Amino acid sequence: AFPRARRGATMAVTPADDIVPKGKPKRLSYTREKTGWGKAAFKLRFIPFLGGPKERDEDIFDELDGGSDANGVGSAIPALQPTSSAKSDLDIVPRVKGKRFAGVEGGGTTWVVAISEGVPENIVERAEFPTTDDPMVTLGGVREWLDARAAEGRFDAIGIATFGPVDLDKNSPTYGYITHSPKPGWADVDVLGILADGFDCPAGFDTDVNAPALSELSAMRREMAIDAGAGDGDDARAAAEDAIQNLCYVTVGTGVGVGVVCGGEPVHGLSHPEAGHIRVARLPRDGMPGEPGAFEGGCPYHSDCVEGMANASAIARRCGCRVGELSEVPDDHDAWDAAAHYLAGLCSVLVMTASPQRIVLGGGVLQRKTLVTKVRAQLKRQLGGYVAHDLVSSKRGLVEFIVSSKLGNDAGIVGALAVAEKAKADWERERNGGGAPGGKRRYGWREHLLHFGIGVFSSLVTLKVVDGKITVGKFVF
Repeated sequence: AFPRARRGATMAVTPADDIVPKGKPKRLSYTREKTGWGKAAFKLRFIPFLGGPKERDEDIFDELDGGSDANGVGSAIPALQPTSSAKSDLDIVPRVKGKRFAGVEGGGTTWVVAISEGVPENIVERAEFPTTDDPMVTLGGVREWLDARAAEGRFDAIGIATFGPVDLDKNSPTYGYITHSPKPGWADVDVLGILADGFDCPAGFDTDVNAPALSELSAMRREMAIDAGAGDGDDARAAAEDAIQNLCYVTVGTGVGVGVVCGGEPVHGLSHPEAGHIRVARLPRDGMPGEPGAFEGGCPYHSDCVEGMANASAIARRCGCRVGELSEVPDDHDAWDAAAHYLAGLCSVLVMTASPQRIVLGGGVLQRKTLVTKVRAQLKRQLGGYVAHDLVSSKRGLVEFIVSSKLGNDAGIVGALAVAEKAKADWERERNGGGAPGGKRRYGWREHLLHFGIGVFSSLVTLKVVDGKITVGKFVF
């Protein structure tokens, strides 16, 4: 059994006869690439950015360098049918033998649930459920789907990543809850208890931004290990883990969310990072709050925090259009420069506080490549040369430092599966007496071979020192 810090009441679910619609499976956007060692690396196909032609980084940098700063538990849960469901087409996603993970991503409009095999990116089946005003209906449909998949084969771990605020304190009686939410009906909901209780496997729980940060870090490390030419070798994995320890994931859409991983671990503490709600210096042309003609932020809590000044709604107001029409706004519109200013200010704060080795930009708004390029240039300007590192002081370094999400719109569900993978790894480490992550040194095959050789040599050779003479076996020196 896998006990949790707190246990909710049990739930009763009547499985549906058929919750997966028949028909042709949805083709998932994964490709397989062969490496020199015959290993398979799984990468998402590139997702086109929103609107506008491609623009060279140098064009933006040159332009800016010469410019000016401008519930109830214990009752039966109604069934909810998935709005979409798909099994992977094996021509697109090859099955990888290995652990079987279940992941759940909770969003304001949709809940996504998926099964992966081997690695989180290797999704073999998934479904989506609408987020209703009754969490018991939504979560009941997700739970039915999970129960049906568990009947086909045991999960090695389950990971849940949801919108919040959530309680991540394992010693809290409300660990695993959405504590309060502006979404009607979703306050004080025991998400972890409803979705994970009863499965005989480790369960992980995190925010919908920490989870993508974790998955982006894992994907980068796997890619670095493969590029090193050692595939899944211990030495390659250890080198990749040492190379990138800190990463921040920034997503911009309806809101602005930030996931933070430090030392390879998602940041938890008093609560969880809410860096999208920090304030940065206002753009001069936006004026000061209350002044005539000043741009007013849209955050109901802080007005002119980064979310209030640079989320999709704020950009649409600057453009005089609806959010759904942003893809038609040209790249040279001033609204993108304003958004880049605030997002670069956020990235600057992250550089100064969390010291990330990579910042990953995701979400619908940041699918526009020109905006990503503008953020890079603005970050260099706002740091002012204070951080003396090539990754944030040169054009080439910034292209490597601030990157677009490789997982695109699947970052959330792959992140939830990465949370499951981590939960399994943490459980195995504790079972084997390894303690906390990073508390036990990793040894590669070369070190093990060296230790073995030394042991064999020591068992065959006897060294003695008698009357100043050294005797090794039958030889006297």
